[in-house]
Amino acid sequence: MVGPMFIGEIFGPDILIVLMAPLVLVVLLGLSIWAIVDVASHSKSDFYEAGYSRTAWIIVIAVFTFFYGFGTFIAIYYLIRVRPKVLKIEARVANSHG
Repeated sequence: MVGPMFIGEIFGPDILIVLMAPLVLVVLLGLSIWAIVDVASHSKSDFYEAGYSRTAWIIVIAVFTFFYGFGTFIAIYYLIRVRPKVLKIEARVANSHG
């Protein structure tokens, strides 16, 4: 039987770190990509009304993710602090139109 315990016994605990590191990196990259796609899915006017720039958010998340490696923290900030404000304005605009 080849399972996690067997692999760990053969290669030691270092193999678990080697196997988990790419998974963590993919998850962090996926979070940044999700944030960029979410930013792009909302209108510029909703961002402007919330006091933000849609273009700036896309650029900042992308640049810090792909060149500096910590864009995920910016993406998390966007998803937790900025996105709710934009969604609130988007809902208010949608309700006023129809």
